[in-house]
Amino acid sequence: MIFKTCELENLNKKSISSLDLIPVILSGGSGSRLWPLSRSSFPKQYLNLDEKNDLSLLQNTYLRLIGLKNLRDPIIISNEDQRFIVAEQMRAIKIKPNCIILEPVGRNTCPAIALAALQALKNYDDPTLLILSSDHKIENEINFRKVIEDGLKQSNNNRLVTFGIPPTKPETGYGYIETFDVISGELNSSKIKKFIEKPNLSLAKKLIKDKHYLWNSGIFLFKASTI
Repeated sequence: MIFKTCELENLNKKSISSLDLIPVILSGGSGSRLWPLSRSSFPKQYLNLDEKNDLSLLQNTYLRLIGLKNLRDPIIISNEDQRFIVAEQMRAIKIKPNCIILEPVGRNTCPAIALAALQALKNYDDPTLLILSSDHKIENEINFRKVIEDGLKQSNNNRLVTFGIPPTKPETGYGYIETFDVISGELNSSKIKKFIEKPNLSLAKKLIKDKHYLWNSGIFLFKASTI
């Protein structure tokens, strides 16, 4: 089995529809790329790396969503070693997770999303899921919420939405998205032509010259039934 248990769950089933928004926060990473500040027992998502407040990346991941309509408590996917850190950090900001799913073995993004969708459909009436990494640092939170609101117009029509970032350099550490249309000005969305895994430097230099290519943020939005 991919997951061990659902640690925290709101026992009283709420009437949640596809208009309601459940953040799914992926928080099982080891944080090895920020060693020694980040280590396996206390990865970077639990550190304070934001000069604006004294909260962790995980805590800010949820708090920056406040202001979105129909926002619900999050589903958090982590692992056994980090379960108490997750629970304590959520308690510190007075958030009781909808559920904490523990993975005994990490299997990256796709299985984690599948588990969250199955859990959401088990307990509720087809909510919308917003998939988030727990270690992002986002400066313009007002604009971030506006982009999510724009994405909801697509996800409410049974589309799978992912969010791209205009590349600023030939980065080899990110995946890329190729769009059919160039997103700019009034056009804020496009169908996706293909995904490209982390490229080598030569390919990355070619991709950033074409405005059809964006960095893959790893943020997704869709109804649970659609995914």
